[in-house]
Amino acid sequence: MRNRVLTAVALAATVAVGAYAGYKIATDDELRGRLLRGAQDIVDTSKKKMDVMTEDVAMRTAQMTKNPKINQDWVNHQWENVGF
Repeated sequence: MRNRVLTAVALAATVAVGAYAGYKIATDDELRGRLLRGAQDIVDTSKKKMDVMTEDVAMRTAQMTKNPKINQDWVNHQWENVGF
């Protein structure tokens, strides 16, 4: 019985915190802007790392993460560097 009560309280707290966070993000323009800038910084950092990545590193990273998009992005970046 005690475990069920604790589970219910934890569930209610989780829902309340999630609802508050969603409300805050939806209504606070400054917070939303900071979150978007942070996400954009992460993307920019990733693109900068792609600039210095060698083909071998791109291949190994794609194999380890099982993400072929890494190779595709690297190849596209190389074509952009030569003007295509």
